[in-house]
Amino acid sequence: MVNSCLNFWAKNKNILGQKHYLVLRKLQRGKQQMDLPRILFVNEAFFPHEGGAERRAYETIKRLDRKGFEVKVITNDFGERSELNGVDVDYITRMDERDYFDNGSRKIRGVLKFTSAVKRALKKYDDYDIYSFDEFPLLHAVKGAQQVPRRASKIFTWHEVLREFYNGRGGIWRLASRWEKKISDIYSHNIAVSNSIRSLLDSYYGKEDVTVIENGVDVSEYAGSGEEKEWGTVFYVGRIEPHKQLDKLIKYFRGQEKFKLEIVGSGSQISHLRKISRNDPNIQITGHLPRDELIERMKRAWVFVMPSSREGFSIASLEAMAAGLPVVTTTSRFNLAANEIIKEGYNGIILKDLSYLMDTLENLWSNEERWRYLSSNALSFSRSYDWSVITDKMADLFVSMWV
Repeated sequence: MVNSCLNFWAKNKNILGQKHYLVLRKLQRGKQQMDLPRILFVNEAFFPHEGGAERRAYETIKRLDRKGFEVKVITNDFGERSELNGVDVDYITRMDERDYFDNGSRKIRGVLKFTSAVKRALKKYDDYDIYSFDEFPLLHAVKGAQQVPRRASKIFTWHEVLREFYNGRGGIWRLASRWEKKISDIYSHNIAVSNSIRSLLDSYYGKEDVTVIENGVDVSEYAGSGEEKEWGTVFYVGRIEPHKQLDKLIKYFRGQEKFKLEIVGSGSQISHLRKISRNDPNIQITGHLPRDELIERMKRAWVFVMPSSREGFSIASLEAMAAGLPVVTTTSRFNLAANEIIKEGYNGIILKDLSYLMDTLENLWSNEERWRYLSSNALSFSRSYDWSVITDKMADLFVSMWV
């Protein structure tokens, strides 16, 4: 009977309103699931593909599934598929990563292909209650919103707000600036991963009603951090792209003997970095590592360095703190992590410029008391960002939208 009514509603959406539909859906699912909405996540890439947005999606979605939410992910297939028990991941395109990403940015042909695939998939998956879009590459969210059923809620998660960055580059980049504004207008719910990003949404687009749900870290993975540190090992993990400024970082480590630099990750610049660091025994570029090996290396490291000129929240910095590493970064107009989670003189050090890096490391080398103060605070700070806490915030938001 309920299923017949739902079929009738689907054919007569102008007759029956959203409230009728919600009642029928709750009856269909029964008491156990009546208060939990079905959620479709739209992500351009998904773990194990590297990136902060991918990590956030993976960690929160698998926890939402454990809480009893019915979740589905639609994403690109870049040759890396995730096995998540209970989570249905639909790879809606077949693209080589090189056909989509270009030096840390996106190729327009790949963006158009992904956007078209999203529109087709949303026509097929039209029976979800909440449609959650992740930020990049923007166009998929502009066009995808048009396919979301009227009765459903639309969420957009902001990892960065880049209006000034886009406008400063000119040309086709101004399109992205317009897409960003469009998204701020058409989405009924906006999530910002930091207070800094919420402030930018308010300042640029007049969005006052924005929910802040930060990124997180699995604190349990780093148990025992702070012990048996390899004094002098400076660590970086993340994407290897131009805006990360790793080529500049390498120049400061080349030829010196006291400090060791480890760079973990993959991206368009990895061959270039290996070339400029060739034959230097104190610089190691590993490429991608399995999660367990990555964590062990990070736990043994001494300091985490984040030289990026553009950063949203920086999950990698938070994970480094959970491993007991003080974070050293630089001030930059688009480095929001320096305004949000890295606290000067408390859990890290914020430099005016990378040219101050080696002097800063020398100071920490000779001042173990200061290093231990920063390390202890970093550990304490990270515990309030455990993924379980972050997922609870997300689940509360979803339920409040559904009730």
